[in-house]
Amino acid sequence: MAWIQEQLAAVPAWLALLIVFLLPMAEPSLPLLGMLLPSQTALMASGVLAHHGALPVSAAIAMAVLGALAGNVIGHLLGRRWGPRLAANLPARVTGSRGYRAALHTVGTYSARAVLLGRFNAALRTLVPVMCGAAGVPWARYLGLSLLGSLLWAPSCVAVGLLAGGSWQKWGGSGVLAAGSAVLLLTSSLPMLLSYLSSRRSQASAGLTTAG
Repeated sequence: MAWIQEQLAAVPAWLALLIVFLLPMAEPSLPLLGMLLPSQTALMASGVLAHHGALPVSAAIAMAVLGALAGNVIGHLLGRRWGPRLAANLPARVTGSRGYRAALHTVGTYSARAVLLGRFNAALRTLVPVMCGAAGVPWARYLGLSLLGSLLWAPSCVAVGLLAGGSWQKWGGSGVLAAGSAVLLLTSSLPMLLSYLSSRRSQASAGLTTAG
């Protein structure tokens, strides 16, 4: 995160805020590139800078929320328009990955709720919006859950940076950052856990039906 923080600090505040908007927006809009974009880390770094007065806190949170929501909308539109073609052009290392399979299962099982469950997981955050569009998930519910997910995720990431920046001198910002990262890691594993439990229940139910 230190490198990203240095890059954001080296540019004007308006440009740093634009980056905070663009990175979350690009994640679901460009599925392959989105997997490489450190949007969550950038949001944490913006929180550190906001604590030190380099960025307005409210603006950092607003741009992060808007970027996340815009990315979900664009991803859904891309999925509706070119979903099958995009899936066919993805490399095998992506379509064969655990994250891709989890995204497919999450969308298939939870429909619009997948965009909320996947918000805290990097792979799902990138893939689920396009898959929701390709699956024809209704707009109204999808947008509502996208907004809710963005309002939960973006401020949480910025808040971790604020806490880290505020406690750096007092008792070690790295410790706060580690604790915040652990919380985000736990939340990111929730969609995978729900998907796994649902799969196990389906297998058990199928086994009972066969046995009966």
